[in-house]
Amino acid sequence: MYKVEIEKLNYFAIGIGKIDGKIIFIPKTLKGDIVLVKIVKENKNYLEGRVVEYIKKIKRVGHCPYSDICGGCPLIDMNYDDQLELKKEEIKDLFKRNLGLDIRLNDVLHDEQYHYRNKITLHVKNNKLGYYQEKSNNLVEIDKCVIAKKEINEEIDNLKKLIKKYDIKDIIIRCHDKKLLSITGNVPKQVLLDAFLFCDNIYLNNVPIKDGYITDNILGNTFRISLHSFFQVNTKVCSKIFDKVISYIANKDYKKVLDLYCGTGIISIIIAKYVGEVVGVEVVRDAVEDACYNKKINNVSNVSFICDKVENRIDEFKNIDLTIIDPPRSGLDKKSVKTILEMNTKDIIYISCNPITLVRDLKELSNKYNVEDIFIADMFPNTYHVESICFLKAK
Repeated sequence: MYKVEIEKLNYFAIGIGKIDGKIIFIPKTLKGDIVLVKIVKENKNYLEGRVVEYIKKIKRVGHCPYSDICGGCPLIDMNYDDQLELKKEEIKDLFKRNLGLDIRLNDVLHDEQYHYRNKITLHVKNNKLGYYQEKSNNLVEIDKCVIAKKEINEEIDNLKKLIKKYDIKDIIIRCHDKKLLSITGNVPKQVLLDAFLFCDNIYLNNVPIKDGYITDNILGNTFRISLHSFFQVNTKVCSKIFDKVISYIANKDYKKVLDLYCGTGIISIIIAKYVGEVVGVEVVRDAVEDACYNKKINNVSNVSFICDKVENRIDEFKNIDLTIIDPPRSGLDKKSVKTILEMNTKDIIYISCNPITLVRDLKELSNKYNVEDIFIADMFPNTYHVESICFLKAK
């Protein structure tokens, strides 16, 4: 056993200390903790440890009864101002180490720390309802989730009654202007309709049995969201991000804009009135169908959408003034980076949910582009995830 003081947290919210000068990573710790540790893995340059006992445990916020076992919100016991400062420092450190840039970050865009998620996925095992523990199939049974919207938590008691009578595997709940429930399992259709009167849209095994769509409003625009379409889980912070994106675009007189990984067309539609034309590319068919519908209900005529992989279509575009990139966590593929560099687009807005792949891609793009501005947003409070938005200008 070793006594270790936690000096800081890394990007994945894992505590870092030292044993005989060698770094050790210790989960479930915060900066300032002093812990008795057992080494569970030895690597060439670092150690991995497990807490046996807290000798000194700094004050925890303690709003979630499952935080010690769930693993979904590793920062939930940390003061929220400290969470925001941690994310700022991590981004600054990543840019310095990988790009050699000393960036300045203003306040992090944020909103509510709790009850912000408009979507959760629950699992059923041995008549228990909850989340899978991080990196395992062990179920953490819950009565409520403090980061889920209150309207979502209202349905958990009904669901617990249901799983005792019927064979249910997975449950999705989305809450926007209306509430959507999707259940995978063997349940009579009428039972769901009777039990969930306050759910406006209900799916059973991916088939709609009550309506089929919900909508949300972002910056005065209405967006339809189908069951499998991607939509940001934190609507309030999402709106703040897109408001910032508009500030980059307004009064710039962009004639043609390319919106890569456009999802349900939110950015394309929001910026349409500030630019000449927008073309969005998205691989998920449900999302593209929603995007085309959203274009109609918002009376937008200068936007079009293509359903395909970005890498399959990106070399078709010419004379692009602005390219907006909002990729999945894996970032850009090599072909897309190469083609973007060859397109010679004037400006780029890169929206990233993974700072590690962001700096990797920016390193490649830096051959032709400078980072003119960057801001970050806390889309997922209490987790280590952070949203970064960069404005790039051609050299």
